[in-house]
Amino acid sequence: MPTNPLLTKTLPFALPDFAAATAADYRAAAFGSMEAQTAALAALRDDDSPATVANVLGAWEDAQADLLRAIYAFWAVRSSDTTDELDAIEEDLAPALAGHEDSIYLDRGLYARLQQLEARIAAGEVEADEQDRYALDELLRAFRRAGVDIPEEKQERLRALNRELAGLSSKFETLNRQARNAGGIDVTEAELAGLDEAEREALRSGDGYRIELLNTTQQQLAAKLADAGVRRRLLDASLNRALSGEFDTRDIVVQTARARAERATLLGYPHHAALVAEAGCAKTTDAILEMLVPLAQAGLAKARGEAEELAARYAELNPGAEFTAADWSYVEAIVRRERYAFDEAQLGEYLQVDKVLAAVYAAAEDLYGITFHPREDLVGHAPETETYEVHDADGTVLGLFVMDFWARPTKDGGAWMSNLVDQSTRDDALPVVTNNCNYTRTTTTITWDGVITMFHEFGHALHGLLADSRYGSRSGTNTPRDFVEFPSQVNEHWAWTPGRVLPAEWIERLEQADRFGQGYATAETELSSLLDLVWHTTPLDELPADGEGVEAFERAALERFGLVEPLVPPRYRSQYFAHIWGGGYAASYYGYAWAKVMDADAVAWFNDQTGPLREAGDHFRRTLLAPGGSVDPMETYRRFRGRDPQLQPLLDRLGLTI
Repeated sequence: MPTNPLLTKTLPFALPDFAAATAADYRAAAFGSMEAQTAALAALRDDDSPATVANVLGAWEDAQADLLRAIYAFWAVRSSDTTDELDAIEEDLAPALAGHEDSIYLDRGLYARLQQLEARIAAGEVEADEQDRYALDELLRAFRRAGVDIPEEKQERLRALNRELAGLSSKFETLNRQARNAGGIDVTEAELAGLDEAEREALRSGDGYRIELLNTTQQQLAAKLADAGVRRRLLDASLNRALSGEFDTRDIVVQTARARAERATLLGYPHHAALVAEAGCAKTTDAILEMLVPLAQAGLAKARGEAEELAARYAELNPGAEFTAADWSYVEAIVRRERYAFDEAQLGEYLQVDKVLAAVYAAAEDLYGITFHPREDLVGHAPETETYEVHDADGTVLGLFVMDFWARPTKDGGAWMSNLVDQSTRDDALPVVTNNCNYTRTTTTITWDGVITMFHEFGHALHGLLADSRYGSRSGTNTPRDFVEFPSQVNEHWAWTPGRVLPAEWIERLEQADRFGQGYATAETELSSLLDLVWHTTPLDELPADGEGVEAFERAALERFGLVEPLVPPRYRSQYFAHIWGGGYAASYYGYAWAKVMDADAVAWFNDQTGPLREAGDHFRRTLLAPGGSVDPMETYRRFRGRDPQLQPLLDRLGLTI
């Protein structure tokens, strides 16, 4: 009987057999696994024997194992090297998964079975340790947040909304990618003044040149393009993508926001953001705004001071010309060169992709004692992936790491980490994790931002690779959105170690140069965070009726906090804000800032340590990385730090005053 190469575990580390898999296999694995999980959970629900950890929590994990495996494999390929067939599968799969999840989390019989275990643990009839109790508590909370307790007639509307939202998310991802690909600008060679030969060659398209858009508002190449007209065309293309024509996403944005608002009301929450915050570390939107608004305002105040300096220098260079947002990164690069004797173009010999990856691995070995060994015999999820076996200091095999460096038209924008196999001591499963970037294949030199991205995503990978949890669904990065970015941001710190990527003299100059521009960097990011929150705290009757109202809503959202500044557009505008409409960060983009507070506080702890770096790394690994989401994340932080995180280290890092 034929077996599905995505579900069989014939390869080392239970790696899915991507080389053998067809589009039909992805569809069959996902839909077949949903049917199998339904049957397994029905057996769990109908089991009339006394509830135990094994026959409830263990059975729950077993029931979802194949579906998680299928979805992980599908998402890895669809996001890194999609095809029309895979896009079509996603359009079918997203609403099917939403309906499937509803059939689980709205099942009162399943909920009752979990409650039986809860009662037996409370009565002392069943032994359960911290991981068991936390897994059970989180499952019960997930059922309640899903609406298991609401009246049946409301559940029917809830199911319809969930199916609608899943379909909208899938459509947004496809349209947003198409809008980004279509939004690039064609240029002549003369208009590429400021770029070196390799950079120009990387932009060659047919008989001319084309600058493709990145997922963010500001475009990296603008820092080097000497032609102000081209810079403005590029920023205009970025800001106006997905606003018209066949790739217009605005109707999807509004439909999504309205459906989320209605769903939150059905569930008894004032808005979608309240539902999300309750499941995270923040717990309330008030707590989020108390952190975020002052941070955004302080960032913008500093950015306005930076703008005065940049505009003055621009006027000296271009008498009579107006300084605009399109000129910001170009003039900032000039000022950095002049003020700090720093020119990123001089770093090329150090910023080769293979050298940076070696530095990433070396930092991990210094901190945690782990090493990386090529496995050229194992095929990853996309063309040109590199696969490494990961060993602990004593030679114990920890897992598998798959790296996908390169941009391609069939790949989503940005950078991300994903799981292919979750670590689990219960199942003796070793983790298999991926990192995915969008570096340009024709030049192996990356920017310093690209270096930070590699260290950041590898921080996520370490969270997965160093996991030590009983239940796979709670291991590694299976944590709240406002916590998951914290370990990855801490890992960025090691890129700044003198001699790691750059010699000490360059690090010193780079640190000085990096402090210049922190106002802008903070402001553009937190403007997007606030946009996200306003979209998801606004009542249904106050949201736009259709896509035509998106831009006015966005302006009003920023005006509400006094944060409108033409020179500092949000890092993402609403119509291409993939994190919140297609990427799982709805009402959660604030999580990057929330995690930065913990990150800066944790780095301050590392800087205070006087013992060997390995001792500090082992403490961080044991108390924070290993538990993953198997215990309360804020409790893991307190075990690591001895207290709750404090804001001041972040303010000191950014040079901000609140």
